[in-house]
Amino acid sequence: MSWQSELRERIAAGEPLPFPLAALLSAGVPLQRMGMWWRLRGPRERVDAHVISFGNITAGGTGKTPAVIERVERELAAGRIVAVLTRGYGSRTPATSPLVLRGDEAADRWDLVGDEPALIARRCPGVVIARSSDRVAAARLAIERFACDTLILDDGYQYVRLERDENVAVINAGNAFGSGYLLPRGILREPVSALARATHVILTHCDQAKDLEATLEVLRKHCPNAPVRKTRHTPERLWRVTDGAAVPLEHLRGETVTAVCAVGNPTGFRATLESLGATVAELRAFRDHAEIPPEAFRAAGLVITTEKDAVRLATAEANVLALRIALRDVDA
Repeated sequence: MSWQSELRERIAAGEPLPFPLAALLSAGVPLQRMGMWWRLRGPRERVDAHVISFGNITAGGTGKTPAVIERVERELAAGRIVAVLTRGYGSRTPATSPLVLRGDEAADRWDLVGDEPALIARRCPGVVIARSSDRVAAARLAIERFACDTLILDDGYQYVRLERDENVAVINAGNAFGSGYLLPRGILREPVSALARATHVILTHCDQAKDLEATLEVLRKHCPNAPVRKTRHTPERLWRVTDGAAVPLEHLRGETVTAVCAVGNPTGFRATLESLGATVAELRAFRDHAEIPPEAFRAAGLVITTEKDAVRLATAEANVLALRIALRDVDA
């Protein structure tokens, strides 16, 4: 793991930092607060479609993509014409001009739309992917070209310029608010009080929560009228990256593996593999959305990566498997 990844892990865990580094990071907090203050006071725009925003008040690692996939599948099954609005994190091209593609076109073009949108397109045939830093323009283009009547604003909690009908806050119950500091000193994009804007809350990784009741108490205080859904990320299946062939989850039991990922919560990925009975000999973690070098996937024995990272791989050895995750409710 690189020193940058280690620092991000320490910040996310709320571990003490050396005074000069802590002071330097704290100096950047006012800029973060000023930027959001300005956006909240800007004009809002509404488009002729039902807009559902999925986002979070922390940086990375909430497990938002399975929630988005689940909702897209539900809306498509109901006969709606759905577009996912994305900024295109992880793409190779600037997101300045709006780009709108059918799902079958976007599924293999992570370089244009980003890794998560490409994964959504693969998992949800029939969806439209609309990518731009100006997601109002992307929304209008999706409506104009494909007559979309339902828009999923991905990672949109802070993109307040586009009016939404539903504002879903996704929170990792395993590390809900970090140390309580704002970026870059902590992991909060906004103060916890910003949860007052949520119409719904999805708590993910409830099975990894150290004090779920404390998190629920915070939600009762800041968004008392928002329904709270408690979920966990459940491994669904493995598939071989070379040919897409399904591999039973039981194949991991008792195996020593190398884990490779570029996600917001790499330790959560390790924990998931260990819960399936694997021994993780090495975790090769990269910055979220990073393009992982091919040599990182070379190792003896099984190499396990995330489904999001697998969409970037044009080729891979036969020992490289991707893990598919689904969102499941937990008992009350």
